[in-house]
Amino acid sequence: MRMSMGGILGWIVRKTTPQEVYLRFMSQIMRLRVILDTEDDVFRDIEIATDAPLMHLHFAVLDAFGWEAGELASFFQSDESWSRGKEFSLLDMSDPMAEDGAKREEAMNESTVGHLIPELGHRAIYVYDFLRMWCFYVEPLTLEDAKPDGAYPALCHEFGTPPAFDSKDGDLLEGMDLPSAPEDDAPYRTGDPELDAYLDDDEDEDDFGGGEHLSIDDLDDLI
Repeated sequence: MRMSMGGILGWIVRKTTPQEVYLRFMSQIMRLRVILDTEDDVFRDIEIATDAPLMHLHFAVLDAFGWEAGELASFFQSDESWSRGKEFSLLDMSDPMAEDGAKREEAMNESTVGHLIPELGHRAIYVYDFLRMWCFYVEPLTLEDAKPDGAYPALCHEFGTPPAFDSKDGDLLEGMDLPSAPEDDAPYRTGDPELDAYLDDDEDEDDFGGGEHLSIDDLDDLI
């Protein structure tokens, strides 16, 4: 005798515990290695459901590294060369007036871990605080069924001590090659040899008379 879908679900509920029923229809658990981009080797392994909102992974990463939430952040789909692809932002900053087909950012609370990393072999990048630009490389290790007694997301491995969050000062000009202010007596340099030579000649004229030309009448007055 064939059993209807409602009958099948009822049989499952009668034969299993509520937690087991949930796990049967729950997506798989992905184990992610999250590596902090710093001089020392620092990483954390996190297990999380593939259907969990990306917001859960955002908080799980910060908690695993001992940092507090409160700054802007984004996930990016990536590849073997760690290039940045589609963005999943903490806040939805996409333009609602954008034309159809335009690149659109996805919000973390509207996307899942499976949207960011569809399967093993894919990668992701997580950026926290757009001033300090803390960067994390996210790589899936395993994809398995959830454990009956498991609670997710879960921190399952730690390696290394992360630096303090504020060890970067968040200076937007940090690392930029800005020209230093010239000394008062140093001639200005443009990088063009001919123009610099012209400016040097002009400096010499200023030293011997401020660039002004004396007339014959002026010479008579001096005599």
